[in-house]
Amino acid sequence: MEETEKVKKEYEIGVLVRKEDDVAEVRCVVEQHGGVFSSEFQAKKIALAYPIKHEEEAVFAFSRFAAESTEVKQLEFDLENVSIVLRSLITIPFKISHREAVGAGKKRSQMPLRQTSSVPPSSASVVHTLSNEALEKKIEEMLK
Repeated sequence: MEETEKVKKEYEIGVLVRKEDDVAEVRCVVEQHGGVFSSEFQAKKIALAYPIKHEEEAVFAFSRFAAESTEVKQLEFDLENVSIVLRSLITIPFKISHREAVGAGKKRSQMPLRQTSSVPPSSASVVHTLSNEALEKKIEEMLK
């Protein structure tokens, strides 16, 4: 009998590691959990806003991979316990539709305006303004 292949979902991983060579070890940990990378890690050295595990600088790296959802929880646990990883985060990639992507490129001035009120402008109430003198006179009348 054939063994049925389990469904793999797409994930994104972001890690902070001590040095750039540590990214290869993170890749090995992901692959040990059945992860298959769809892109290479993109890495960049950054200055941290606050010290993490006594480090002032770190390498931020991210990539996309596919894995079984049952393996991802164990992968997160293992990444927390690897000494080279300062922080890690695994997320499901945000997918936007073509319509949303096209609309996102438009400038606000090009987007159609929505009418916020169902009352036509001609029947809207008119606001009366008072001068300072008229306002003082009204206040005096109310205080009497």
